Amino acid sequence: MNSFVLLLKNEKLRSYKRIGYWVTGINFIFFVFFAFFIKNGYERILWILLSLLIPVVYYIESTLQKKNHSLKKNISITYRLLILMWVTVSIWLTIIHIVLLILDMLAKRALKIIFYTNGIEYPSIPKKTIQWSELDNVILKDGLITIDFKNNRLLQSEIDTSAKQINETEFNYFCQQQLKTSTIEA
Repeated sequence: MNSFVLLLKNEKLRSYKRIGYWVTGINFIFFVFFAFFIKNGYERILWILLSLLIPVVYYIESTLQKKNHSLKKNISITYRLLILMWVTVSIWLTIIHIVLLILDMLAKRALKIIFYTNGIEYPSIPKKTIQWSELDNVILKDGLITIDFKNNRLLQSEIDTSAKQINETEFNYFCQQQLKTSTIEA
């Protein structure tokens, strides 16, 4: 086998969801207050309806994401709605929500470590390629991946057990072979 892919657990996903609840709630409250300061009755009703749409869209999106895990990778419909609403009010708050959308996409991405024969692709921002010659040891044991660098730096991460299982013995043998090969070449 030429490569292995390990999916890491995203321990902070619950925190990111909690931040999403707060962002949605604050925007909802702002747009409701904004609606009451509009003089025109039709515009006021439109803004109130749009305000009510924010938590409804967020709830539907969250429910769909729980049922279908592949939707977590999609761009948030709620943030797109907020961006469209903010464009009519303030360009600076629109930019802030575009940044929030980008951060939401980064937070929900799949954290995959890919082990190739010529290196390891680590899911940092930006993606980092680690050469086998930089490493002392790589081991997968009991759902925990440990990457030990020659400079005494250590990366440890828990593997997502809901993902496709990898044969630990086969993986560890692959890593040992790559480490031996890199030592011989150096």
